[in-house]
Amino acid sequence: MNKLVLFLFLSSQAFIGTSQNKSLDLESQIEILKTTELVQSMAQRSLLTPSYFPEKKALVARQAYNFWIENPGDRLVSHLNVYQALYYANKYLGYDPVNKQSYNQALGHDESVMSVQYGTDNKTFYTAGSDGKVLRWRLEEEFNTPEVVYEGKYLVRSLDISDDGNWILVVTKDQGIIILDNRSQESSDEKPTVAKDTELVQSGVFMAGENKVAVVTKKGELKIKGFGEEQVIGRTMDKVTSMEVNKSNEEILVGTAHCNVQFWEDTLARKLYIEEAFAVNTMAISSDFKTLALGREKGDVVLYDLIKHQMIRIISGHQSAITDVDFNFDDTKLLSASRDGSVRVWDIKDPRKLPLVLDDHDDWVMSACFSPDGKRVISGSRDNSIRFWPVDPKELADRVCELVDRDLTEEEWIEFVGTGIPYTNTCPARTN
Repeated sequence: MNKLVLFLFLSSQAFIGTSQNKSLDLESQIEILKTTELVQSMAQRSLLTPSYFPEKKALVARQAYNFWIENPGDRLVSHLNVYQALYYANKYLGYDPVNKQSYNQALGHDESVMSVQYGTDNKTFYTAGSDGKVLRWRLEEEFNTPEVVYEGKYLVRSLDISDDGNWILVVTKDQGIIILDNRSQESSDEKPTVAKDTELVQSGVFMAGENKVAVVTKKGELKIKGFGEEQVIGRTMDKVTSMEVNKSNEEILVGTAHCNVQFWEDTLARKLYIEEAFAVNTMAISSDFKTLALGREKGDVVLYDLIKHQMIRIISGHQSAITDVDFNFDDTKLLSASRDGSVRVWDIKDPRKLPLVLDDHDDWVMSACFSPDGKRVISGSRDNSIRFWPVDPKELADRVCELVDRDLTEEEWIEFVGTGIPYTNTCPARTN
């Protein structure tokens, strides 16, 4: 009898302990939800704060960030709003209202920026515009002045950089291709050697590890062109909209306006047909050569498994056609640029997460890419501008505390945070 009583007593204590743990877990979850709601509210109110109160706008965004990083809950939505609040707060710190220029904006082209490509390091990138210019940019300082690598009278469709960074391929609309010698890039006084091939092309890219380019001519011939030599691989009857080279096997991928992707080796190996008749405007291959991203005229991105030869999923969210796609260095993120004026950065490992939305251009975004280390996105637009976007919101949060020499006042704290959380300094690490 005593053993039975002891057993019942211990069982009841275990039940009570389990109930208390469940209660604590529930209370913790409620606190997480409350904090998430507060973060969302503060981020939105920062966005709504007028730009003529730049310090308040920035500090509210920074305090929302502080709560956000302390919150242990899943960040599926809040990261989007926190990022946007921090971005627009930073935009108006040091904003030039006369020229309407913000800290992450650069101007150098007189017309649309059609192509943006990084070189072989994190500090140098290149742009090409419909004004016929190819510019080299350094990320060493804000509002930097680019170097003119080439200037012609031809509308440039795209550019590509060879794997060793020594050569630049310029694809024009009506004058064929131009190859620029980039080996003298350290000296801005030396103009690069120019080689021209006037055969009209629809698209072109460098082959992997070679100073040769793959092009599809106006007549539909797929050719490999080198210095003084060329090889015809085959012919396509479809209008070509994009090209990519799989560096793992030298396969040439050709995207078309007829909703298919052609895979070429020595001959046409196969075609990938995608449901719904939308042009494949742009393509990118992941660094592990396992995933192909296809940006379509429909405004979505198709992820395709190159190993299993099957579709992974379709990413939707843009309001207009996709103009560019790019993977970051470790294939955890994918960006998509669009004619809706935005770039979106997607977490492709966790589809539950909403993308970062980079939406400060005034017109179509024509091209975008990650920096080699994945820490920045560079975008070029039909509004003639180039913008630099940090991927990690911490960079934006730190900049607020560098430029604003105060914290939220106690009155502002009550206005935006309330009385339920004790007052703390918004920038506690600042040295006075």
